[in-house]
Amino acid sequence: MMQVDWLVTLLQNFLLVALRTGCLMFFWPVWDYRVVPRQVKVFSMLVIAMALTPAVSPYLPAFPATWPAAVSLGLREVLLGLGVGVIIRAIFAGVQMAGNLAALYMGFSMVTLFDPQTQEQNTVIADFLMLVALLLFLALEVHHALLRLLAQSFVDLPLGDLKALPLQASHLLVGLGTLAFRLAVCLMAPVFSVLFLMQLTLGFLSRAVPQIQIMILSFPLTIALGLLFFSLTLMFVGVSLQEQFSGLKTPLNQWLKAWQG
Repeated sequence: MMQVDWLVTLLQNFLLVALRTGCLMFFWPVWDYRVVPRQVKVFSMLVIAMALTPAVSPYLPAFPATWPAAVSLGLREVLLGLGVGVIIRAIFAGVQMAGNLAALYMGFSMVTLFDPQTQEQNTVIADFLMLVALLLFLALEVHHALLRLLAQSFVDLPLGDLKALPLQASHLLVGLGTLAFRLAVCLMAPVFSVLFLMQLTLGFLSRAVPQIQIMILSFPLTIALGLLFFSLTLMFVGVSLQEQFSGLKTPLNQWLKAWQG
């Protein structure tokens, strides 16, 4: 009988750990990509939850005895995971914005590809930068840091009843739009500057020498200069993204601390 009770308790703890693990990892890069098979996502989340269960069992609450308590617990975990996912996605949103703006200035806005992740049309430059950001995300082992954060969250923020969304947490999420826009401008600032100066020069040239076909000259020149400085800018993209990924720890810890109140 004691063995049966122990197995039931172990199963309940596993379900609680799997709830938070699934809610958090569902919004993380790589795991939230539509191209990744659902079986792989579910299996990886269950394996990670299974590995975490023995370590975090002392910090788990009693299994919800009623369905309102279970719904409250699930809703709280979904909101918590959604916030973590939005914080991480702010960096990728800035990268995508930078690629789309660069493509717009370079004249590539008409050349779009279907993105299976967002179910939208994205420019070639934006898709390329997103792949670079994703590779850096994996190469810098940011996913390992997120898994450590997941394990530590059971200690710092135990599972519990649903509370009102903290005002500090809502302010933190609102400021992420500024982060994405600032990152987009910083990544492609050389490209924007060069293309702006080129357009300004061509404008003065068309006024000084009206005989020159500025429209015919501007298209290949814009593409050539844009691609040249875009390739040069890629040398610094890795450094900028590394700083952004390294700084993720601060807003993520602030998000978790906001829920502690």
